[in-house]
Amino acid sequence: MLDGHRLNTADLGRINWLSIPLGLIESVEVIQGGQSALYGNNAVGGVIKINTRRPTDQLAGQAQASVGSFDSYNGRFALTGAKGGLGYSVHAEHDEIDGYRDNSQYEAEGAGLRLDWTPNDAFNAYGSVNGVSSEYGLPGSLTMAQLEVDRKQSSSPKDTGKEDSLYLRAGVGFCVGDEVTIAFDGGFTDKEILSDYISYGSSLKQAYEITTISKTITYKVDGFTGVIGLDYFDDELDGLSEASSNTKYAFSRETLAGFASVKWEQSPDWLFTGTFRCETAETYGVTQGVKSDDINDEAYAWSLGFIRFLEDNCRVYGSVRRFYRYPATDEIITVYFTPVPVVNFGLKPEWGHEVELGGDTVHGALTLGGRVFYQSMNDEIIYDSSVGSFGANVNLDETERLGADLTASYQISETIDASFTYTWVHAEIATGAYEGSEVPLVPKHKLRLQFDYGLRDTILLTAGASYTDDVHVGGDFANASDELKGYLLFDFGVRYALTDDIDIFSAVDNLFDKEYVSTAFGPDGLYPGVGRSGRIGLLWKF
Repeated sequence: MLDGHRLNTADLGRINWLSIPLGLIESVEVIQGGQSALYGNNAVGGVIKINTRRPTDQLAGQAQASVGSFDSYNGRFALTGAKGGLGYSVHAEHDEIDGYRDNSQYEAEGAGLRLDWTPNDAFNAYGSVNGVSSEYGLPGSLTMAQLEVDRKQSSSPKDTGKEDSLYLRAGVGFCVGDEVTIAFDGGFTDKEILSDYISYGSSLKQAYEITTISKTITYKVDGFTGVIGLDYFDDELDGLSEASSNTKYAFSRETLAGFASVKWEQSPDWLFTGTFRCETAETYGVTQGVKSDDINDEAYAWSLGFIRFLEDNCRVYGSVRRFYRYPATDEIITVYFTPVPVVNFGLKPEWGHEVELGGDTVHGALTLGGRVFYQSMNDEIIYDSSVGSFGANVNLDETERLGADLTASYQISETIDASFTYTWVHAEIATGAYEGSEVPLVPKHKLRLQFDYGLRDTILLTAGASYTDDVHVGGDFANASDELKGYLLFDFGVRYALTDDIDIFSAVDNLFDKEYVSTAFGPDGLYPGVGRSGRIGLLWKF
């Protein structure tokens, strides 16, 4: 989410990071676990909340330029300020790289403008526009034989994609007395994607229009905060699949949700939270001029939680939640390599429950945090490459995840800091034909160790290592194929403060040029990870 607006779209496409003003980010908050009760669809694994700084009378911004491996270049600029009650923020960025593999090039430009109007303490309004244009190669997966000959080669050397996106967002908020705040927010996304699959003799044109409207009323008094709200989403997709014949198709989903949330500070030591959401969704598709029956789904989510504040900067917390997620457009409609789009409206929404217990504490130079969780999911949606000629997304039987997270940081000396994060997850198919098998593509162990060394007041050295455990390849529900081997990667960075406002930085990822496979769908659908790469750049803050 960016400043309260959802960045996920109707499909499973990646987030357009250039639509985010990286030079104006004030905070990034990661909320773990199923958060559908408060945030709705998609929030089954967590929420990333990105907030940008609000304009002030003090002009501020930054400019950055960097170059690196594989002929990469990045340049960005951001500026914010205010005059009276009118604030403004502008940003622009260019990013390009030839890529580690053949036909993995990427080039994109993005820019945006936001205006904030705050005439008094009781009223505010804002509006923003962001645009991103990108072109990229589609190198495809490799077989094991191809990987052993040349891991940098492409199985589809002429396949390419192009995307143009426009984001419009606006909102108003006003106070009614000292206790009630009312807010209206809305957004519109227009996205066009052209994918040329020369290797398959086909191309795909897709046009998305996404409309969002949200209204919230917040009541806050004496340690109690209550919020009620409505969320409306309208996802529209028009597509043209060009293969042996030209086939037009369309997809539409409208959702309307109501939710209520409370936060009660019962005492300085206890905080309680509760949220409930109920949502209806109407979905239909049109393929070859034939409209499908309307699919009406209802989903609900809830959460209950507490925080207990103890002495000496220590707290414990716990929660129990229900969550859900609707199938994305490209999970329902298979269009990429098929002569005629295959529509699977039998795909059901996934839903589940989760229990979480954790805590954190600070003792002098040592900071510790951790949690344990159990998640039970029904109808989990996952890609099965063995279905039909081209594979398809399917609903699994009940799946379970038992896991734990641990974070620690320690100031070894005045100049050396160390940090450590570790995640353990056991993901298992709990019922059905594959009962007892591990869920593919879920590593059991992941860890990160990092050291920061301040050499004098102007130089910071950073060294780290990241490990990802073995996983079963995508589609291997019986756990019958060889596992995808885990990998250990090292990185190193240097930052030099040339002046109070100017930094020179450099970094190297995959320091020892480890050859590994980052993901795989089937034993011969392998995607090699990026080899050693470096970059160097200049950052000016003003």
